[in-house]
Amino acid sequence: MKKLSYELIKSYRNLIILFSISYMIIMFFFSSYIKNAAYLDIEAINGFINYEISQVKKELEEGKTLEKIFLEALEECPKVQGITVVFKNKDKYYSYNLKQEFINLLNEIDVYEKIQSLGFYKYEFLNKKIEIDGKNTIEILIIKDMKEDRKIILSILEASFILIFITIITSIVIAKRFYNKIIPPLENLKEITNKVSLENMDYKLEIKNNFVEFNSIISSYNSMLKRLQSQTEAQINFVNSASHEMKTPIFIISGYVNLIKRWGIENKDIVIEALNSIEEEVKNISSLISKLLFLAKDDYDERENKNFDISKVITEIINDLKIIYPNQKINFSPKESFINSDYHLIRQLFLNLIENAIKYGRDREIYINIRENKNIIVDIIDNGEGISQENLKHIFDRFFRVDKARSREMKSHGLGLSIVKKIVETLNIDLDIKSELNKGTIVTLTLPRV
Repeated sequence: MKKLSYELIKSYRNLIILFSISYMIIMFFFSSYIKNAAYLDIEAINGFINYEISQVKKELEEGKTLEKIFLEALEECPKVQGITVVFKNKDKYYSYNLKQEFINLLNEIDVYEKIQSLGFYKYEFLNKKIEIDGKNTIEILIIKDMKEDRKIILSILEASFILIFITIITSIVIAKRFYNKIIPPLENLKEITNKVSLENMDYKLEIKNNFVEFNSIISSYNSMLKRLQSQTEAQINFVNSASHEMKTPIFIISGYVNLIKRWGIENKDIVIEALNSIEEEVKNISSLISKLLFLAKDDYDERENKNFDISKVITEIINDLKIIYPNQKINFSPKESFINSDYHLIRQLFLNLIENAIKYGRDREIYINIRENKNIIVDIIDNGEGISQENLKHIFDRFFRVDKARSREMKSHGLGLSIVKKIVETLNIDLDIKSELNKGTIVTLTLPRV
């Protein structure tokens, strides 16, 4: 596992190496340019000397001496900074800038027809011999003093090494300062993460970092903790409510079983009463478990969509509910309206809504209407007890019931609308509920055709 501090220093080191390599390449081209300039200067002087030497024989015939010819050549030779020309003839030297080291150089080096280097940017020179009249051979030294150029290069290198050293130190300091800025919030995040548990989520990271990205992460983390805390509390309440709902029918069944054990064997009426009650409570438990399992299921990606008539579904539900609620009057005029959706989820959706309207409709008439535009709109209207605006905010909460005592009598677990909410979110259906206390409720569903 890599450490952030090491990666930061490594990144700076790589940048310095890249900079150094680039700088070395630039210095290489710069030094090559200086040498090439010296080479061209020597070649230019060499061209002039070659021309002058080609005239020596003619000038000798005119009566000029070699010494005079050499001095005139030196006089007419182009003046190039740092260039010195030396003529040697029979141990005599002719030059306007004759130095002992040039004489030593002529005596020490071999004649070579190509430009040579001496030392590190000390001299560039050309040493050659020319026969001028068949009798005399002269030696010519064209030398370029590179000491000033060497000073420039060495000064640049020295300054560069100082700058590279300062850059390295600065990069280490910057890396450490940057590291020290980002590590504390990470350590704080790590510490809080280690402390967070389902029982204790009451932590909050303080946003004091200078970096927008870290502030965004910390803000998201705080939001996540808040959501987890809310979800955990809801989950705990859900489990507690589910346990409580399960305990009641189990307690009733247990009581009737004990009743049968004590008195029922000899009393047929008690046995029948107990069995009927046990049957009702078993149905109640079965209904509760089915609803809990539906709410616990998270994955609805594998929906079985097909074309079907929504009116036909509602009609089938009304017919099924008449068996359970034979006295309930439901006004519905079927209107052929086809949608493409999951048949079973749509049926579950309308079953919960219509049964809910029946339970809280105070035995009054229920109206179901279908309207169409680009979508299909279904209204379920009851004239029952209605819901207050305060309670309307909580109707989708699991196990929420306005009147728990009466809901028990109606065999309501407070899960129907939670299931409705989950289905409409899954199928992308718009749901609107308007209600007024003691006047009734209007549920409006907008179903996309596809």
